[in-house]
Amino acid sequence: MKQKLTDNLGLKIIAVIFSVILWLIAININDPVTQDSYNVTVQLQNINALTSAGKYVEVLDGSDSIRVTVRGSRTVLSSFTEKNIVAVADVSKMNADNQVPIEVSTTRITDKIESIRKDRDYVQLSVENISKQQIPINVKVQNEPGEGYIFGSASTTQNVVIISGPESVISRVSYAAVEINVDGATSDVNISLPIHLYDAEDEAVDASKVTMSMNEVYTTASVLQTKTLPIKCGVTGTLPDGYAFTGEIDCDPATVTVAGRSNQVKNLSTIDVPDAVDVTGRDSDITATVDIREYIPDGVSIVGGNDASSVNVAVHIEKETTKEYKVEYDRIHTTGVPEGLDIVTDETEDYLQVELQGLQRVLNDVDEDSIVGIVDVEKYMKAEKIEELNTGNYIMPVTFTIPDGTKVVREYKVRVKVRTAD
Repeated sequence: MKQKLTDNLGLKIIAVIFSVILWLIAININDPVTQDSYNVTVQLQNINALTSAGKYVEVLDGSDSIRVTVRGSRTVLSSFTEKNIVAVADVSKMNADNQVPIEVSTTRITDKIESIRKDRDYVQLSVENISKQQIPINVKVQNEPGEGYIFGSASTTQNVVIISGPESVISRVSYAAVEINVDGATSDVNISLPIHLYDAEDEAVDASKVTMSMNEVYTTASVLQTKTLPIKCGVTGTLPDGYAFTGEIDCDPATVTVAGRSNQVKNLSTIDVPDAVDVTGRDSDITATVDIREYIPDGVSIVGGNDASSVNVAVHIEKETTKEYKVEYDRIHTTGVPEGLDIVTDETEDYLQVELQGLQRVLNDVDEDSIVGIVDVEKYMKAEKIEELNTGNYIMPVTFTIPDGTKVVREYKVRVKVRTAD
């Protein structure tokens, strides 16, 4: 029996080897070994240990996305997907370079997988402290309101926002702002707007890594109506005797543009400054600078602010002169004559020489015939305490109606005759 087993032993060994080769060939022909690659996202484990310690963790350069190659028979891989691959990186194993080793495994038919390879060994992390700060919210106004209107002011329902995120980002933030568009507006603009972050150079800061206590804020931009008004200046005080205003009070600028609510500015026609200059004791031209803000109604502002509120006022003063005019007696009338009496002037001359004082150019324009004298008999009787006027001759004061800007230099009296009325 033993001899039968060893008979032709070489041929038998060759036959076995050949059979194995044929089997392998058959297997590879019917179910060959192949490989497939899959895109897999690495899951980070134990990352809470960092975040709970106040750290901000970020995966760099997409290093948590890897390519995994699996080798196995075609039968095995035909039902294999990326869902059958588990790729994890345990953050607790992170090295000094913030690299976390990647471990890859499969969830099914692991005994029929010849090999599994990954194209990257580590997930590269950025780890830094989380910073938090409270910053102001500004309002940036874009464009201009409609013609005849200007932007007034802007406000938000909340004026600060709390931001948190990686220290490298938060340290760059100087302020927050919303951008409100008033293009063509003729009334207030009210809208909820997104909050943006800016650095000290007014450059936008990427807020994708930042958490804000609120992302939007309700914003109001007031739009005011404008109106250009003339400035009317006056004076206070008394000039020395013999001096008068020329009537010229120059304001520079002569107009001012104001802004306010429509109902506040629609009825304004001028800006009156009645006491712009105190001229007490002055005998020559005087100039002064006046701040007109106190003469602007409440709720109305000057366009241009403080720089536009100063007005230079020039008051012109000249020395008066005198000039004489003839007043015919037929232009001197009586009033307040007691009943039953008649009064006539009793002068030897045909006229009364009346001297007026005023600015030269005013006196030159006086029409002599316009000067009228009045003898007030009733007033004379009261002044002299005369209860009953008798017939006879009297000397009574006369007053004159004269042009504006002139005055009578002295008191004038006329002789009158009192007689019984016919």
